[in-house]
Amino acid sequence: MISRFHTLIAGMVSIAALVSLTACGRTQEDAGKDDTAVTSIDSSKANGQLTIWAMGNEGEKMGGFIKQFEKENPDVKISVTSIPWSSYKDKFQTAIAAGTGPDVAMMGNTDMATYSKALSPVPSNLDMKDLNEGLKSSGKVGNTQVGVPMYVDTRVLYYRTDIAQQAGWGHAPKNWDELQKMSQDLKKVDGVKFGFFMFPTGTDSFQGMSPFAFSAGSQFVSKDNKSYTFNTPELKETLNYTTSLFKDGLANVNADVTPGANMQQFVSGATPMMLEGPTAAGQINELGGPGFSDKYATAVMPAKTSSTSFVGGCNLSVFKSSNNKQSAWKFIQWFVQPKTQVNWYKVTADLPASNQAWKDKELTENTKLQAFGEQLKHVQSMPVTYTWGEMSKTADTIYEKMNKGTISVDEGLKELQQQADSIGTGM
Repeated sequence: MISRFHTLIAGMVSIAALVSLTACGRTQEDAGKDDTAVTSIDSSKANGQLTIWAMGNEGEKMGGFIKQFEKENPDVKISVTSIPWSSYKDKFQTAIAAGTGPDVAMMGNTDMATYSKALSPVPSNLDMKDLNEGLKSSGKVGNTQVGVPMYVDTRVLYYRTDIAQQAGWGHAPKNWDELQKMSQDLKKVDGVKFGFFMFPTGTDSFQGMSPFAFSAGSQFVSKDNKSYTFNTPELKETLNYTTSLFKDGLANVNADVTPGANMQQFVSGATPMMLEGPTAAGQINELGGPGFSDKYATAVMPAKTSSTSFVGGCNLSVFKSSNNKQSAWKFIQWFVQPKTQVNWYKVTADLPASNQAWKDKELTENTKLQAFGEQLKHVQSMPVTYTWGEMSKTADTIYEKMNKGTISVDEGLKELQQQADSIGTGM
């Protein structure tokens, strides 16, 4: 995985992409319909040819990983195509237009609505009871489940325990008030410039704020997914709080937002608290060198009405154009088994979507992961709508203006809702 919402960034799709998909002759109500769909997975071994498309690090690791599935199913032959995140949209769009998609595809969780018209519905007997509820909801478009959780990602609090002790803190902040107070105290320690790191600008900066919004009870879309809901008391309370962190100098409104800059600030001690994902630990340890792992800890999101973070990650889906759907679904069924999920974590460091996998000692004995396991019990996905890519970019722009103080929170929420009403959800 790539740090800082890479799966969410991967889901951002252009208007041109949406047009190309809706031009395939199906209406939005047809999403998930498939005349050749597999309604039930049979008990036989997988066989025949299977093609799998996966992106980034996952695509590079998948080719070797699937050897075990081939061993267990000797009559199946799998071909894996690894696709760079930078070019996956063009490849998917071209394949969908030509009806030449893969059998199985890895899908970023914000891709699901956009590509749903090309995806086959999940068979009724594919057991998903053990899979993360937050990410599972991102694979459901309308009333149809078209994605099965592959791995999950969330954000928790990273904090420098050594610097916190100097500031008089022996525990992580448990709520918003404590986060604010701890940030103030950390700033008094020599070498600390800002108590807390937040992304004030840039791609997905609004989504970076979302754990605060979700912890305050915000919902960015209506229950029926028909309209965006930004101008609410919950989001106003959230933004009044987060913008105050910038205004009061507890977070840097002019922060470097290039990838990895926040971790460099964390390791140097200039900014000893931040929200980050699971792969950050490895990058931090590499930057800090031997023994640095003992200088920081992770904790669940500081609470308001709850301690809720966003859930990202990827799903596995089967294309409608697949000629071997039975074997495709058998592969996905195998992939989400707890043992497979643990083995996938060992290979990629991707967090398991299987709840049972979290009981394996490979994860329970990793102290840095304990907060992630706890946080995944309380997560919320970003909106599953056809236009979230466009809406997210618009939100980033307005969010930056609020952080910079060029507009007030009230003005920003009004503008955000107006833009949202104009864009619509496409559902």
